[in-house]
Amino acid sequence: MIVAGGTYEEICREPVSAELAGSGLRAAAALRSVADEVELISAIEEASADDASTLVGGLDLAARWHDRSEGVSFTYLTPLSAPMIGGRHARTTKPVAVDADHALVFGMIEGQPSARARALVFDPQQPNDLAPLGLKQLQADRFAIVANASETRALGGVRSVEDAARRLLHETGAAVVVTKQAARGALVTTADIQERVGPHPTDRVWPIGSGDVFAAGFAWAWLDEGATPVEAARTGSRAAAAWCATRRLNLPAAAFESSNQPELNVQEGRVYLAGPFFDLGQRWLVNLVRDNLRGLGGHVFSPMHDVGRGEDIAAADLAGLDDCTAVFALLDHSDPGTVFEVGWARHQGKPVIGYAECPDPEGLKMLRGTDVKVHDDLSTAVYRALWVSMGAAWR
Repeated sequence: MIVAGGTYEEICREPVSAELAGSGLRAAAALRSVADEVELISAIEEASADDASTLVGGLDLAARWHDRSEGVSFTYLTPLSAPMIGGRHARTTKPVAVDADHALVFGMIEGQPSARARALVFDPQQPNDLAPLGLKQLQADRFAIVANASETRALGGVRSVEDAARRLLHETGAAVVVTKQAARGALVTTADIQERVGPHPTDRVWPIGSGDVFAAGFAWAWLDEGATPVEAARTGSRAAAAWCATRRLNLPAAAFESSNQPELNVQEGRVYLAGPFFDLGQRWLVNLVRDNLRGLGGHVFSPMHDVGRGEDIAAADLAGLDDCTAVFALLDHSDPGTVFEVGWARHQGKPVIGYAECPDPEGLKMLRGTDVKVHDDLSTAVYRALWVSMGAAWR
């Protein structure tokens, strides 16, 4: 299989991380253990060429490099934050083109590759300024589109993911449209069916790059193994879960075939977002968490947004808590209101997922003693809270 896509520097500020990866390199590396032959077609600037060659050599991965005008980087404040993209104007000295039997093609900052293949999977990878798909550059007897929910809505032209996927399928002539829905799993749309595939909850979650690995798993199963679109999406979901849990570029073949966690049958739920919002830093964190809980496919009740500040708020806050299926608690500094809400929820038997960057063992003693699950990693805490609200086991 040919994989065409970006090789970019990925930087995260909290927790600290810096690596050379990108959609194309990550997907090709993931497929190395299952596909008979994998070749990466990507672009790299002269200053990083030696590092890139050393990396793919260590992965035993064949690569064809195109020269590009400058480096490209994605910098994240947290793994949940939108990236700042450096090198937006980078271009390759000659267009990236694919000619293969089977191909997985990602959109690239340097310009969308062209491709000619018998069968092809295309992931648009358009983080900003979504534009109509350049499908005229892609020639295949059959092809699939794998896009995230925002891309599907924008490219399909309607708010409903289900309707947007159907419209995208019809307008492009694709055999299948797979919509990656983050914590909710994926939606598979063909001319005959529209079916959901659940996620595989993991104990640790590193979300950066998970969509790339999902696309790789889907492409291998659908193109090389002849799996149905739904079964191929399940393979992608398993592979993405393995990446989130381990961050291994060279995933083992077993990651595509099985999962340590069963597929979650997603139930509709709601997360109560408990946390102080007295100063700018606290409000920024509440906003970040709320936006991600919603953006990842969850429903949220946030006292800061849905009730506001004032003296007579307790009844409204607790009424909101009563309607939720799980609680996400920001526990740094042991805010009395937050601790009270956690106690109230545990008395009702509701699951509570907590986040504390600097956990205080004494301050958290009662919470941990009542089965509150406290994480020091924000991404993991957010995903775990969502999955628990959707019916995942939490004890």
